[in-house]
Amino acid sequence: MYLKSNGYTPLGAKPKICPVVSTKGGEGKSTQAANLGGFLADAGIKVLIIDGDHAQPTASSIYPLAYEAPCGLYELLMQTVDLSQEESIISRTTIENLDVIVSNDPRNLLPTYMLNAADGRVRLRNALSKPLFSQYDVILIDSQGSRSVMSELIILAATGEMIGMVKPVLPDVREFMRGTVALMEELLPYAAFGISLPHIRMLVNCMDYTLLAQSTVEQAENIIINGAYSQHADEISISMLETRIYDLDVYKQGHASGLPVHRLEKKTSRKSDSAFSSMYKLACELFPEWQHRFDALAEKGAANV
Repeated sequence: MYLKSNGYTPLGAKPKICPVVSTKGGEGKSTQAANLGGFLADAGIKVLIIDGDHAQPTASSIYPLAYEAPCGLYELLMQTVDLSQEESIISRTTIENLDVIVSNDPRNLLPTYMLNAADGRVRLRNALSKPLFSQYDVILIDSQGSRSVMSELIILAATGEMIGMVKPVLPDVREFMRGTVALMEELLPYAAFGISLPHIRMLVNCMDYTLLAQSTVEQAENIIINGAYSQHADEISISMLETRIYDLDVYKQGHASGLPVHRLEKKTSRKSDSAFSSMYKLACELFPEWQHRFDALAEKGAANV
Protein backbone atom coordinates (compact mmCIF):
# COMPACT_ATOMS: atom_id res chain seq x y z
CA MET A 1 0.00 0.00 0.00
CA TYR A 2 2.95 2.35 0.35
CA LEU A 3 4.24 4.48 -2.50
CA LYS A 4 7.62 3.34 -3.82
CA SER A 5 10.26 4.94 -5.96
CA ASN A 6 12.73 3.17 -8.24
CA GLY A 7 15.78 4.98 -9.57
CA TYR A 8 15.00 7.82 -7.21
CA THR A 9 15.45 11.43 -8.32
CA PRO A 10 15.21 14.13 -5.61
CA LEU A 11 12.10 16.30 -5.81
CA GLY A 12 14.04 19.54 -5.32
CA ALA A 13 17.45 21.02 -5.98
CA LYS A 14 18.44 20.97 -2.31
CA PRO A 15 17.12 19.05 0.68
CA LYS A 16 14.90 20.77 3.21
CA ILE A 17 16.79 20.53 6.50
CA CYS A 18 14.39 20.67 9.44
CA PRO A 19 15.66 20.33 13.04
CA VAL A 20 13.31 19.13 15.79
CA VAL A 21 14.26 21.13 18.86
CA SER A 22 13.38 21.79 22.49
CA THR A 23 15.81 22.58 25.28
CA LYS A 24 13.64 20.52 27.63
CA GLY A 25 13.91 16.75 27.60
CA GLY A 26 10.94 14.43 27.30
CA GLU A 27 8.91 16.58 24.90
CA GLY A 28 8.71 13.84 22.26
CA LYS A 29 11.24 15.12 19.73
CA SER A 30 12.64 11.72 18.77
CA THR A 31 9.23 10.05 18.49
CA GLN A 32 7.75 12.72 16.26
CA ALA A 33 10.87 13.07 14.11
CA ALA A 34 10.74 9.33 13.45
CA ASN A 35 7.01 9.25 12.77
CA LEU A 36 7.10 12.26 10.48
CA GLY A 37 10.04 10.73 8.63
CA GLY A 38 8.18 7.44 8.25
CA PHE A 39 5.09 9.17 6.86
CA LEU A 40 7.11 11.21 4.36
CA ALA A 41 9.00 8.10 3.26
CA ASP A 42 5.79 6.15 2.64
CA ALA A 43 4.58 9.07 0.52
CA GLY A 44 7.59 8.57 -1.78
CA ILE A 45 9.78 11.33 -0.35
CA LYS A 46 13.38 10.42 0.38
CA VAL A 47 14.22 11.21 4.00
CA LEU A 48 17.34 11.19 6.15
CA ILE A 49 17.00 11.32 9.94
CA ILE A 50 20.10 12.49 11.78
CA ASP A 51 20.11 11.42 15.41
CA GLY A 52 21.62 14.51 17.01
CA ASP A 53 20.87 13.46 20.58
CA HIS A 54 24.41 12.39 21.34
CA ALA A 55 23.73 11.68 25.03
CA GLN A 56 20.50 9.64 24.81
CA PRO A 57 20.09 8.53 21.19
CA THR A 58 16.60 7.39 20.32
CA ALA A 59 15.62 8.50 16.82
CA SER A 60 18.15 6.21 15.14
CA SER A 61 16.94 3.13 17.05
CA ILE A 62 13.16 3.36 16.61
CA TYR A 63 13.15 1.57 13.24
CA PRO A 64 15.08 -1.64 12.56
CA LEU A 65 18.16 -1.19 10.38
CA ALA A 66 18.63 -3.21 7.21
CA TYR A 67 22.22 -1.92 7.12
CA GLU A 68 24.20 -0.16 9.86
CA ALA A 69 27.08 1.99 8.68
CA PRO A 70 30.36 1.82 10.61
CA CYS A 71 30.34 5.59 11.19
CA GLY A 72 27.79 8.05 12.50
CA LEU A 73 27.31 11.51 13.97
CA TYR A 74 30.67 11.45 15.77
CA GLU A 75 32.71 10.88 12.62
CA LEU A 76 30.57 13.30 10.63
CA LEU A 77 31.27 16.18 13.04
CA MET A 78 34.88 15.17 13.69
CA GLN A 79 35.41 15.15 9.90
CA THR A 80 37.00 11.70 9.97
CA VAL A 81 34.64 9.99 7.50
CA ASP A 82 34.95 9.99 3.72
CA LEU A 83 31.66 11.53 2.53
CA SER A 84 32.25 10.21 -0.97
CA GLN A 85 31.69 6.71 0.45
CA GLU A 86 27.97 6.65 1.19
CA GLU A 87 27.99 3.27 2.90
CA SER A 88 30.46 4.50 5.52
CA ILE A 89 28.03 6.99 7.10
CA ILE A 90 24.47 6.27 5.87
CA SER A 91 22.53 3.51 7.65
CA ARG A 92 19.43 2.05 5.95
CA THR A 93 16.20 1.36 7.78
CA THR A 94 13.78 -1.37 6.79
CA ILE A 95 11.43 1.42 5.59
CA GLU A 96 11.97 2.28 1.95
CA ASN A 97 13.13 5.87 1.36
CA LEU A 98 14.16 6.32 5.01
CA ASP A 99 17.84 6.43 5.98
CA VAL A 100 19.53 7.48 9.22
CA ILE A 101 22.82 8.70 10.60
CA VAL A 102 23.16 7.10 14.00
CA SER A 103 24.31 8.82 17.17
CA ASN A 104 27.53 7.23 18.41
CA ASP A 105 29.19 9.36 21.07
CA PRO A 106 28.90 7.24 24.24
CA ARG A 107 31.68 9.14 26.01
CA ASN A 108 29.97 12.50 25.38
CA LEU A 109 33.01 14.02 23.70
CA LEU A 110 31.32 15.94 20.91
CA PRO A 111 30.12 18.94 22.98
CA THR A 112 33.66 19.69 24.15
CA TYR A 113 35.18 19.23 20.71
CA MET A 114 32.54 21.37 18.98
CA LEU A 115 32.75 24.07 21.64
CA ASN A 116 36.50 24.42 21.15
CA ALA A 117 36.61 24.07 17.36
CA ALA A 118 36.67 27.41 15.55
CA ASP A 119 34.04 26.18 13.10
CA GLY A 120 32.22 23.89 15.54
CA ARG A 121 28.83 25.56 15.35
CA VAL A 122 28.72 25.42 11.55
CA ARG A 123 30.25 21.98 10.99
CA LEU A 124 26.93 20.22 10.53
CA ARG A 125 25.68 22.97 8.22
CA ASN A 126 28.82 22.70 6.11
CA ALA A 127 28.75 18.90 6.06
CA LEU A 128 25.16 18.77 4.83
CA SER A 129 26.07 20.94 1.85
CA LYS A 130 28.19 18.08 0.46
CA PRO A 131 26.98 16.18 -2.65
CA LEU A 132 26.20 13.04 -0.61
CA PHE A 133 23.18 14.72 0.97
CA SER A 134 21.68 16.13 -2.24
CA GLN A 135 19.96 12.76 -2.82
CA TYR A 136 17.47 13.57 -0.03
CA ASP A 137 14.31 15.64 -0.17
CA VAL A 138 14.08 16.14 3.59
CA ILE A 139 16.65 15.87 6.37
CA LEU A 140 15.15 15.76 9.86
CA ILE A 141 17.56 16.35 12.75
CA ASP A 142 16.65 15.17 16.22
CA SER A 143 18.29 17.07 19.08
CA GLN A 144 19.10 16.69 22.75
CA GLY A 145 16.82 18.31 25.31
CA SER A 146 19.41 20.79 26.51
CA ARG A 147 20.82 24.22 25.86
CA SER A 148 24.24 23.43 24.45
CA VAL A 149 26.60 23.86 21.52
CA MET A 150 25.11 20.69 20.02
CA SER A 151 21.65 22.29 19.89
CA GLU A 152 23.21 25.40 18.39
CA LEU A 153 24.94 23.61 15.53
CA ILE A 154 21.72 21.70 14.77
CA ILE A 155 19.69 24.91 14.60
CA LEU A 156 22.28 26.60 12.38
CA ALA A 157 22.02 23.70 9.91
CA ALA A 158 18.34 24.45 9.16
CA THR A 159 17.39 25.67 5.70
CA GLY A 160 14.30 27.65 6.65
CA GLU A 161 12.14 26.13 9.36
CA MET A 162 12.49 24.04 12.49
CA ILE A 163 9.96 22.24 14.64
CA GLY A 164 9.80 23.42 18.25
CA MET A 165 8.28 20.70 20.44
CA VAL A 166 6.25 21.54 23.53
CA LYS A 167 3.68 19.78 25.69
CA PRO A 168 0.48 21.61 26.73
CA VAL A 169 1.77 22.18 30.26
CA LEU A 170 2.53 25.72 31.41
CA PRO A 171 6.00 24.98 32.89
CA ASP A 172 6.98 23.34 29.58
CA VAL A 173 5.76 26.35 27.59
CA ARG A 174 7.71 28.67 29.89
CA GLU A 175 10.82 26.52 29.53
CA PHE A 176 10.47 26.67 25.75
CA MET A 177 10.36 30.46 25.88
CA ARG A 178 13.24 30.68 28.37
CA GLY A 179 15.38 27.96 26.87
CA THR A 180 14.81 27.52 23.15
CA VAL A 181 14.09 31.18 22.41
CA ALA A 182 17.07 32.30 24.52
CA LEU A 183 19.25 29.87 22.58
CA MET A 184 18.05 31.44 19.34
CA GLU A 185 18.89 34.89 20.67
CA GLU A 186 22.47 33.80 21.24
CA LEU A 187 22.70 32.75 17.59
CA LEU A 188 21.58 36.10 16.15
CA PRO A 189 25.19 37.28 15.52
CA TYR A 190 25.51 34.56 12.86
CA ALA A 191 23.45 36.81 10.58
CA ALA A 192 26.73 38.67 9.97
CA PHE A 193 27.96 35.51 8.23
CA GLY A 194 24.87 35.25 6.05
CA ILE A 195 23.20 32.57 8.20
CA SER A 196 19.52 33.24 8.82
CA LEU A 197 17.85 31.65 11.84
CA PRO A 198 15.03 29.24 11.01
CA HIS A 199 11.39 30.10 11.54
CA ILE A 200 10.12 28.12 14.54
CA ARG A 201 6.97 26.07 13.93
CA MET A 202 5.75 25.18 17.42
CA LEU A 203 4.19 21.72 17.61
CA VAL A 204 2.01 20.79 20.59
CA ASN A 205 2.65 17.18 21.58
CA CYS A 206 0.69 14.94 23.97
CA MET A 207 -2.43 17.11 23.62
CA ASP A 208 -5.62 16.15 25.43
CA TYR A 209 -9.13 17.56 25.72
CA THR A 210 -8.87 19.02 29.21
CA LEU A 211 -9.66 22.68 29.77
CA LEU A 212 -6.23 23.11 31.32
CA ALA A 213 -4.45 21.90 28.19
CA GLN A 214 -6.60 24.08 25.97
CA SER A 215 -5.99 27.10 28.20
CA THR A 216 -2.24 26.49 28.11
CA VAL A 217 -2.21 26.33 24.32
CA GLU A 218 -4.23 29.54 24.12
CA GLN A 219 -1.75 31.28 26.43
CA ALA A 220 1.12 30.12 24.24
CA GLU A 221 -0.68 31.36 21.13
CA ASN A 222 -1.21 34.79 22.71
CA ILE A 223 2.46 35.05 23.66
CA ILE A 224 3.44 34.25 20.07
CA ILE A 225 0.89 36.59 18.46
CA ASN A 226 1.94 39.48 20.69
CA GLY A 227 5.65 38.80 20.21
CA ALA A 228 6.05 38.63 23.98
CA TYR A 229 8.53 35.76 23.80
CA SER A 230 11.59 37.91 23.06
CA GLN A 231 12.89 41.45 22.76
CA HIS A 232 14.09 40.28 19.35
CA ALA A 233 10.72 39.09 18.08
CA ASP A 234 11.36 40.92 14.81
CA GLU A 235 14.38 38.67 14.23
CA ILE A 236 13.18 35.42 15.84
CA SER A 237 10.02 34.24 14.13
CA ILE A 238 7.59 31.79 15.76
CA SER A 239 4.22 30.47 14.67
CA MET A 240 2.11 27.66 16.10
CA LEU A 241 1.20 24.71 13.94
CA GLU A 242 -2.51 23.95 13.80
CA THR A 243 -1.80 20.21 14.01
CA ARG A 244 -1.94 18.71 17.50
CA ILE A 245 -0.31 15.41 18.38
CA TYR A 246 -2.58 13.68 20.90
CA ASP A 247 -1.44 11.64 23.86
CA LEU A 248 -2.23 8.18 22.48
CA ASP A 249 -1.00 4.66 23.24
CA VAL A 250 -0.40 4.08 19.54
CA TYR A 251 2.82 6.09 19.79
CA LYS A 252 4.11 3.61 22.37
CA GLN A 253 2.98 0.78 20.08
CA GLY A 254 4.99 2.35 17.28
CA HIS A 255 8.15 2.16 19.39
CA ALA A 256 7.43 -1.43 20.36
CA SER A 257 6.72 -2.59 16.80
CA GLY A 258 9.36 -0.50 15.03
CA LEU A 259 6.74 0.93 12.68
CA PRO A 260 5.56 4.49 11.95
CA VAL A 261 2.26 5.18 13.68
CA HIS A 262 0.32 6.09 10.54
CA ARG A 263 0.57 2.43 9.52
CA LEU A 264 -0.87 1.30 12.84
CA GLU A 265 -3.92 3.54 13.14
CA LYS A 266 -5.73 4.95 10.12
CA LYS A 267 -9.16 5.59 11.61
CA THR A 268 -10.56 6.00 15.10
CA SER A 269 -13.87 6.49 16.87
CA ARG A 270 -12.25 8.80 19.46
CA LYS A 271 -12.72 12.56 19.42
CA SER A 272 -9.01 12.99 18.77
CA ASP A 273 -7.43 12.56 15.35
CA SER A 274 -6.12 9.15 14.37
CA ALA A 275 -2.36 8.75 14.16
CA PHE A 276 -2.61 8.74 10.35
CA SER A 277 -4.64 11.95 10.36
CA SER A 278 -2.19 13.68 12.71
CA MET A 279 0.82 12.77 10.56
CA TYR A 280 -1.03 13.73 7.37
CA LYS A 281 -1.97 17.15 8.75
CA LEU A 282 1.55 17.76 10.08
CA ALA A 283 3.16 16.82 6.77
CA CYS A 284 0.75 19.07 4.84
CA GLU A 285 1.49 22.04 7.10
CA LEU A 286 5.25 21.63 6.94
CA PHE A 287 5.56 20.60 3.28
CA PRO A 288 2.50 21.92 1.42
CA GLU A 289 4.24 21.56 -1.94
CA TRP A 290 3.94 17.76 -1.62
CA GLN A 291 0.32 17.58 -0.49
CA HIS A 292 -0.61 15.67 -3.64
CA ARG A 293 1.72 12.89 -2.49
CA PHE A 294 0.18 12.88 0.97
CA ASP A 295 -3.30 12.80 -0.58
CA ALA A 296 -2.28 9.81 -2.69
CA LEU A 297 -1.00 8.01 0.41
CA ALA A 298 -4.26 8.80 2.22
CA GLU A 299 -6.30 7.40 -0.69
CA LYS A 300 -4.27 4.20 -0.71
CA GLY A 301 -4.63 3.91 3.04
CA ALA A 302 -8.41 4.34 2.85
CA ALA A 303 -8.61 1.70 0.12
CA ASN A 304 -6.84 -0.82 2.36
CA VAL A 305 -8.87 -0.24 5.55
